[in-house]
Amino acid sequence: MRDRTKAIIMAGGASVAALGLWTLLRSADDADPDPAYPPLDRPKPIADDVWVVDSGPINAMGLRLPVRMTIVRLGNGELILHSPTRYSPELAAAVAELGTIRHLIAPNVAHWTFVADWQRAYPATTMWAAPGLSDRAQVRASGLRIDRELDDTAPAEWADALQQGVITGAAGFSEMWFLHRPSRTLILVDLIENLEPDKLPPVERWLMQAAAATRGTTARYLRIPVRLGGDAAKAAVRAMIALRPERVIFAHGTIFETDGAARLARAFDWLVEGDQSV
Repeated sequence: MRDRTKAIIMAGGASVAALGLWTLLRSADDADPDPAYPPLDRPKPIADDVWVVDSGPINAMGLRLPVRMTIVRLGNGELILHSPTRYSPELAAAVAELGTIRHLIAPNVAHWTFVADWQRAYPATTMWAAPGLSDRAQVRASGLRIDRELDDTAPAEWADALQQGVITGAAGFSEMWFLHRPSRTLILVDLIENLEPDKLPPVERWLMQAAAATRGTTARYLRIPVRLGGDAAKAAVRAMIALRPERVIFAHGTIFETDGAARLARAFDWLVEGDQSV
């Protein structure tokens, strides 16, 4: 077991090194493909009471990745903004036409940087954070107000519409999933990226293909903390798969619009069916 853990950690170090090397090699190129999913910065309906907002690329560890917010409207007309994207008055006005902006969710330790702007614009909102987010030095330094921490049990505010759970790994990694019950839509963040190769610049395309981040499964560098979560993380992933969603939304890549249950199960073969590659 000790050798196995050491091998995983070494693989993680290699992945990080590859990302760093890529960052040094990459140069700004106006001819690069735009990884975003147009039309941008406006709500697009996905299902009844579910919308997504796609925005232009963010810089994540030197990678240009699309970023997506998911909006859920509750029965009382209140809106949940899951993994908010960049704030602008124009976007906020378009979102407010759908309902009352009431809940902001940072569903893992990486997707919180745009929340503060929404919080300032809508101070009456409740800010919900994934476990461990409030412990991060960057978050404390930012002055972001965190009102409540998420866990496996949906709060009364949305329990009739959303089911939720958490997958916890090593090194402070955790990610929340949410299932919109009426539409059978599962909302994820980084556990699957499903990036489109044709939208990526050549070097980035090579790197993300090598990491399996374009195959509708978990990128290899993200498998490492999940594996180190042990049996608890594996059981949590199995429980999520058992939800059998009709569609699956991701924060960065192409949505599983159809056949969501089967595609989600295949996405985690590496973890739940004994594939030991990283």
